[in-house]
Amino acid sequence: MLLLDAVPITSCHECVATLTLPLALFLILAETTVGGVATVAYLRLAGGLTPGFLKFIAVTYAILGALAFLVVLAAPPGSYRHLLAINQPAANALVFLQAVFVLSLIVNAVVSWRGSGPSRAIAVVTLLAAVLVLVGISAALWPMAGSPLNAAGIAVMVALSASVLGAATTGMLLGHWYLVTPALTNRPLLRAIGVLLISLVLQAVVVPLTLGGVGRGSGSLGQALGLSPVLSVLWLLGSVILPLVAAGLAFATCRLRSFMSTTGLLYLAMIVILPGQLLGQLLFFVAGSA
Repeated sequence: MLLLDAVPITSCHECVATLTLPLALFLILAETTVGGVATVAYLRLAGGLTPGFLKFIAVTYAILGALAFLVVLAAPPGSYRHLLAINQPAANALVFLQAVFVLSLIVNAVVSWRGSGPSRAIAVVTLLAAVLVLVGISAALWPMAGSPLNAAGIAVMVALSASVLGAATTGMLLGHWYLVTPALTNRPLLRAIGVLLISLVLQAVVVPLTLGGVGRGSGSLGQALGLSPVLSVLWLLGSVILPLVAAGLAFATCRLRSFMSTTGLLYLAMIVILPGQLLGQLLFFVAGSA
């Protein structure tokens, strides 16, 4: 278990970013899994996914969910109470909620591989467990908001982060499926990239507005971003500019059915999105502790 109780409260922004890195890693892994499950559910309803891909993606997200559980078990969110103003009961409940989520993911993967695909009933239960994890994360972070409106902004920010990570991961993995079976319709991949593009644009608006209202600051966006200019610039590059360019080009090449180019561009998007989202989490913690 991470021992943060012995760490004194500090105003060093670099220290906050370093000490909250395990928490940020858990959020990235959990949000990727939640967003991936939601993206797959949406694409499955729209049609076009093969049973083989559904089996593969079920195992993939079960592994990611298990990794997130190991991280949160080693560093429970409740142990960060001396660094961040968090909701202690909700933070403590995240370990249990993630465990339930992982259990549902494992059951979904087993049922998928034993049959012709995932069970709709189990898929619904898994999706509900994913929503509970998002609600738990949002509730744990709400006390850092300066107002009820900003608390809603935190919840939207968490949901958008999950959407970006889940759509990017699902799209990138789905792109590989087309390299094996290029005759498949490109509609599911176009939908996944569309979700990614919309989520990136919304996130670029919501995150800065939310950062300006967290912590004990004056509510100034400039002040929040100025707490760590390096993190702010890197977040802008990794979570906004570069992934929007890569995803936009991927959407265009996918419409032309150039799946090799699309998959490569989605790889590039993933390369910048993962560290960009991680830096965004750290920037939020720095602003929340100011």
